[in-house]
Formats: sequence, C-alpha cells, structure tokens
Amino acid sequence: MTPRNRGTAWRVVRTLLRNRLAVLGAAIILTLVTAGVFAPLVAPRDYARQSLERGYETPSKDFWLGTDQYGRDVFSRIVYGARISLAVGFLTVGIGLSVGVLVGVAAGYYGGKMGNILMRLMDVLLAMPSILLSIAIAASLGPGLFNLMVAVGISSVPRYARIARGSALSIREMEYIEAARASGSSDLHILTRHVIPNCMAPLIVQATLGVASAILNAAALSFIGLGVQPPFPEWGAMLSEGRQFIRELPHLTIFPGLAIMITILGFNFLGDGLRDALDPRLRN
Repeated sequence: MTPRNRGTAWRVVRTLLRNRLAVLGAAIILTLVTAGVFAPLVAPRDYARQSLERGYETPSKDFWLGTDQYGRDVFSRIVYGARISLAVGFLTVGIGLSVGVLVGVAAGYYGGKMGNILMRLMDVLLAMPSILLSIAIAASLGPGLFNLMVAVGISSVPRYARIARGSALSIREMEYIEAARASGSSDLHILTRHVIPNCMAPLIVQATLGVASAILNAAALSFIGLGVQPPFPEWGAMLSEGRQFIRELPHLTIFPGLAIMITILGFNFLGDGLRDALDPRLRN
C-alpha cells in the first residue's frame, strides 16, 4: 500500500469514527458476526433440540426468549440464525457484486454495441422489483440455501452493474488511462490495475447497503417457503413458523423480527457512514 493509499484509508477510518451512527452500525454488525461465528458458545442450547413438554413457553429465566411449538429455545435459534442470515447476506452480495462489476466495467470501458446490449439486459432486470425477481428465480430453482443465495444474488446484479458502468465511463477518459494505453498496457492490465480499483468506492457503499437488502429479501423468501428449509434456524422461516401463534405467543414473531430489523439498521448506519467518508463532496 502506497503512502497516499494509507493516508486515504486513515482519513476514511477517522471520518467513520466521528460518525456515531456508523460506529453503532459497526458495533451491531461486529456483535452479530461474533455471535454467529461462536454460536455454539453463545447459545445455551442446540437450536434443533426439542422438548415437547416445554413447548409454547413465554420468556423466562430458563428460556430467555421463550420456546416454540416444539420446545426449542428461541434465543438459541436466533443466535444460530445470525450465522445463516449473515452468510446469505455476504455471499449474495458477493455474487451480485462480482457479476455486476464484470458486466458494468465491460459495458463502460468498451461501450459500443456490446455495452448497449449488456445494459439493456440490466434495464430489463431492473424493470422488475427485486423481490419478485428473486421469487421467480427461487421458484424455478427450488427451495434451499444455495438456490436462495443464487436468486437474491442475481436480482442484485443490475444495481452494481449500473454503478460500475457509470464509474468506468468517467475513468476511461482519464489521463492515466491514456498513458497506460500509450505505454503498451493490455486492456486486462488496465482494467484490473486502474479501472476496477477506482470503481470500488461507490460499489463498497452499495455493497454494504446491499447486505441489508439481501438479508431482508432472503427472509421474505424463507417466509413464503422458498428459502432455508426446516429445521435450520433462519429468521424469515422463524417468522413464518410463529405467525400462526402471533396472538397467543407474540414472542415467536417479535424476536426474529427484531433481529432482522436491528441487523438491517446496523448495515444501513454503516453504509451511510461509508458514503459520507468516501464521497469527496461530503468530506467537509
């Protein structure tokens, strides 16, 4: 890392630390990631352990967040659910970001007929609401964790592609790109060393916010039975299982819903902070 890049990184970190909401968001995400990674140590019970004689219990000192209809500890299932929901969020964003960057950078750097075809395809996908596109893909692939990640990841590709294309269009006209071409650098070298790295700032912000959207869409798909299947604890699936008892046992829906809400707030706070730190127009 060059001294200039180190200075930029420290400036971004200092800006984030001065943003209280961004710090709060980072703390929420760090707490959830830690809980997910060390779920066997954090959760007092196995998420799949059933105690039918203790089913339908409300929160108590034995079961902090109560039990479900099978006597499973809701707190333990939420802790293990953090592992699944965060993995889905990160991996789906990884799918959408990698494909979107390739499509957007190719369309922006080369342009021409190929660029127009690629972006018109992205426009077609953008014309559909992301949740409906995710449902269509998940329904065609079938329920399951892997199919869930593919469905949500593909539905997010157009957003990253448009951002990457816009950045590539401006970067390709820069003087250092012309200098690289004049020195005989190949297109692959220019794309990997100059274009893509300089496109990443807005994409990082969008990816941070995209994790929240991915978790919400994944929860929605699991809620309607197209996502993670029982007995694995996923927050959307837990909401679906608890909705039939929402009047008598509201804790079965309140606590998974709070987990989704807090997670989304954390990523949104951090994403807003990154936007302020990385956007040169907002540095002052």
